[in-house]
Amino acid sequence: MVRNVMDMNAHYGGLNAAFLEEMKSVWVMNVVPIRARNTLPLILDRGFPGVLHDWCEPFPTYPRTYDLLHANGLLSHLTSERCSLMELFVEMDRILRPEGWVVISDKLGVIELARAHATRVRWDARVIDVQNGNDQRLLVCQKPFIKR
Repeated sequence: MVRNVMDMNAHYGGLNAAFLEEMKSVWVMNVVPIRARNTLPLILDRGFPGVLHDWCEPFPTYPRTYDLLHANGLLSHLTSERCSLMELFVEMDRILRPEGWVVISDKLGVIELARAHATRVRWDARVIDVQNGNDQRLLVCQKPFIKR
């Protein structure tokens, strides 16, 4: 069951809107990366919760953890930053509940790098080709209840 969702690169709050349209009862935290175009006012105007955040820093989560983390295009954006992707994955592991899910959409090269990081934090990971004629892929991961 998914109750708490974080959209790590929320753009305009589309994931939040999609859950509402499908009548899914979930709480979504919309995060706009601090170095991306500031769309937070648009997200807030839609009545969705949201924050600006620098993904090179830890995310303040107490007391909440998340069942699902969604990141569309975030990793491509961060590979040009001063951040380490491994540090980001460790942070994601910290805020993700056991048996929680991570869905990352990005370019093939970045997804392959992300899959390597996902296996280092001991998540079950698989790459899905969206078959739309470009190099976009999905990385779907699950954090196990007990680390192997």
